Amino acid sequence: MIVYKLMVDLPFLAKGNQYTFDDEGYVYRVGVDGKPFEYPLRAGLAGYLWLLMTEKKYLKKMVNTGD
Repeated sequence: MIVYKLMVDLPFLAKGNQYTFDDEGYVYRVGVDGKPFEYPLRAGLAGYLWLLMTEKKYLKKMVNTGD
């Protein structure tokens, strides 16, 4: 799993939020404690974040956990 940090403010996503992307296509919000939430984001929002990942100015790679 790879953790990315959002680098810009978007209307429904706050700057600085972290998201975990896994190999199956699921995206999880990372909580304040550094752990991913139990349930993945909805498919539409997850797809939008996958799309934002293609542009370097939106998401910054933080950690590759290898899980």
